[in-house]
This record gives sequence, C-alpha cells and structure tokens, in this order.
Amino acid sequence: MHMFTKVGRVIATAVPLLIFGFISPAIAKKPVDPPVTPEPPSCNAAQPDYVVFLDDYPKGRFHLAVLPCLSGADVNVVIPRELALDLPGKLRRTFEVGNGDVYNDGDTRRIVFGGRTSSRDHWGLYQGVIDVDRERIADIGVLVSTPSIREEDPRFSSDGQWIVYKRNGEIWRVNAQDPYAVPALFHREDRCELWAPSMYTNVVTYARRCNGGPDRIVYHAEGSLPQVLPSLGDGPDQFGHFTLTGNVVYSHFDTSSGRSSLWLYTPNASPTFLHDETPSDDDPYAERNGNEYIAFAGWGDERYDLYVYRRSVQTAVKVTDSVNVYGPILFE
Repeated sequence: MHMFTKVGRVIATAVPLLIFGFISPAIAKKPVDPPVTPEPPSCNAAQPDYVVFLDDYPKGRFHLAVLPCLSGADVNVVIPRELALDLPGKLRRTFEVGNGDVYNDGDTRRIVFGGRTSSRDHWGLYQGVIDVDRERIADIGVLVSTPSIREEDPRFSSDGQWIVYKRNGEIWRVNAQDPYAVPALFHREDRCELWAPSMYTNVVTYARRCNGGPDRIVYHAEGSLPQVLPSLGDGPDQFGHFTLTGNVVYSHFDTSSGRSSLWLYTPNASPTFLHDETPSDDDPYAERNGNEYIAFAGWGDERYDLYVYRRSVQTAVKVTDSVNVYGPILFE
C-alpha cells in the first residue's frame, strides 16, 4: 500500500559566547522559543486546512501537513511535522500507532487510531484530540481493546456518531458518542477477510478478500444484502472511502500495467475513472465538508508522497516530498 520550492525548517541553537574567558550569563540562559505550527493560508476557495498521515504501515508515526492554497497556479511542497503523543504513563514505553481517522466536532479535532503497547501485544482502538498548535495528540485513551483480538482500521461515520473498524477480519462498529457503548458486529463472511471500512449514514463500504481471490469493494446498506462494486479487471480494488454525497472513492490496481488509479462509484451506476498520475495512486480520502478535494498517496522515485486531487479541474497537486505517506486524512 501501499502519498516547487522546498521550505526547510530552521532550528536555532543557542551557543554560549566566550568573552574574556567567561560565558555571558545573559546569553547562555536565553530561552529558545518552541516551534510554532504555521497558520493555514488565507485562500480564495474553501478547502481543508490539514492532512495527518502515517510515515509507515502497519505501524508508524503520525505527521501533520499544513496545506497550501490548492487552487493557486503554483503550489509549493510543504514540510510535514511529526505529531507527539501525550500518552498515559503505562503506554509510554513501547506504544505503536496504526491507521486512523479524524472528525471535526465543533472546534475539537477528534482522532481515532489503531494502537498497541508492544510488538507482541494485540491491536486495539485508541482516541484522542489533535492539538495543531502544539503539534501533538492529547487526551489519549482506550476506546476498544479486547485481549487476543486484532482491532484496527477505524473510521468515523459521516455524522461522527459511529466508528466502524476491522475486528479479526470482520466489520464491527461502536457508538463514538457514548463512552460506555458496547461494540457490535456489523458483518462477517465465512472464508473472507473484511477490512478498511468506511460509513455513510446507514451504509458501510469495505474491502473483501475471499479464498485467495482479488480484493473487491463492497457496498453494504444495513438490513440489505452486500453488493460488490462492478469489476474493473483482474487486479484488486482497495481503500474505499465515502464522499460527502455518499459516493465511494477507491483505488484499483491494474495487473497488466502494474499501476494503481483512483475511481469513483456512484450507487446504481458504473464506476468512473478519476486519476492515475503516479505509478501507484492509493489510500484516497475525500474531504468531509465538500466535494472538491481528495487526498491520496502517490508513488515517486523513493517513497509515497502526499497529493491532493481537485475534482473540478481533474488534476492533482503534489504537497510533500520528504517523508513517506500512508493513510492521509483531510480535515479542518
């Protein structure tokens, strides 16, 4: 899976000044201001402000990218910054993070993600709050953690009411608003692994892998039979995510060309092609509050970089080129 001018970060280092054989106390004790996250630019068109992503998969570190104006003629790449984790004491030693999602709840940027306390422990779901000014994830706590069970790939529903996730190859959900809610099974299939879910009102989409066959995207309304999206060929379809209007954006790998491309599925219609600028366009994520922007990871010479696709002009802009990008998430 696995997404032009470079601006470097200047780090000031305090160097004691030696004058006539002694160090000047005033200079030696001068405090160094902590780094400050740049404010999102004032753009002519409404757009998401940030992207958070992992630098590795299935475990990595979260990074934050402040988006430039995406509608401008020239879009310069930005330098992402790693997000620190404000972990409770018992988690600080060997905590690892995996895929996640972000939901804007008023002025609060809620994040949910997979995590584990060591390479030998099981994956569970954790939640917290992104503090973009302090470049950290705060108020981290356990959401769901079941011994000997692998729980990962969480996504908020379109209204923020639910969190859907993968649980040992099944799709489960939990009420995101109730701290005492009990998780419930949404769907399972014999001899199939279900993963990477996304939820829009009462519909869930997910990837399905059965009996060694290629991955397929499933569109599943609660109370109805699952519908497999029309096939685009022999290669796998992966990483489905709902748009604001309930369509599904996903990636398809073409076995003949060896390239991954982005596609859009509208219910009761055929999938439509969106984009294939890089050899591997993957991990698409549509903005929650509009229908214009889709973030994705695009393969370059050495890594996956962050790209943002604009639907109105059918082009993508490259936003980062310094760190691997997995599972990008657009938010405000």
